[in-house]
Amino acid sequence: MVRKIKVSPGIGTSSLLIQHSELLTSNIFVDKPELIFIQQGYSVIRHGLQETRVNSGEMLAVNSGHTVSITNSLSDNGVFSCAIMAWDTSLFTDVRLHASPFDGALTKVEDIRVIPHIPPAFQQSFNDTHHSMLWHKSLPPTIARHRMIEQLLWLSQLGICYSRQHIETVTQKVRDLLVNNLHKSFTAAEVAEQLMMNEVMLRRRLAAENSVLRNLMIDVRMTHALRLLQCTDLAISNIAHQVGYESSSRFAERFRKRFGFAPTSIRGHLRPL
Repeated sequence: MVRKIKVSPGIGTSSLLIQHSELLTSNIFVDKPELIFIQQGYSVIRHGLQETRVNSGEMLAVNSGHTVSITNSLSDNGVFSCAIMAWDTSLFTDVRLHASPFDGALTKVEDIRVIPHIPPAFQQSFNDTHHSMLWHKSLPPTIARHRMIEQLLWLSQLGICYSRQHIETVTQKVRDLLVNNLHKSFTAAEVAEQLMMNEVMLRRRLAAENSVLRNLMIDVRMTHALRLLQCTDLAISNIAHQVGYESSSRFAERFRKRFGFAPTSIRGHLRPL
């Protein structure tokens, strides 16, 4: 298996996550609704006061707007891997235009939900879509959208849908701005200008949401770096540059401070929990 991540604008993101060390990654913000299929090993998800285990062969639906902590544990052959799909929010408008195959009431995923029993046809559809999104460079966007929507329809066939009732906060708007401009070092005044408010108002609104702009900037960069380490084989120096750090050592120091382990740990360097 090869680590891989692909972002399709207006459609979503597909990725193959591979780890060779058992690691706890704390307080990861989920910015898009995700569906995760555990291939090897198992995950333990901590959300709020709850703890949920997802075994190999099971799926986990995770809604956006939540912060979770995850421990990915290795299989007997020393590998953890999972396939991940994340939807662009525009697809949730499109899916309402399709007739749902499920006539009963749908259970809404507010935060996370384990799907332990996956119909073989659904798993085949998921695997085919995930592979196509990752590896087929010539897949037309219209077809890609339909394949991603098909996964939402499969969930509705199981009586499951994502809740879309989350209120967009100033913190979320700042996160969206930063994640789309990881290479840029914004000043507070520039962030405020992008959000069409003054700097004092920005800081006041963030404080009301228990957020600090500098901490948000660091967290967005480090969370993106974590995903690149898990889902690509890019050199660490390359990843550091992508998230706005010219110095790899400075990046590694910041990464260790955020997560408690070095960037190299994800790719095989052993670290006890």
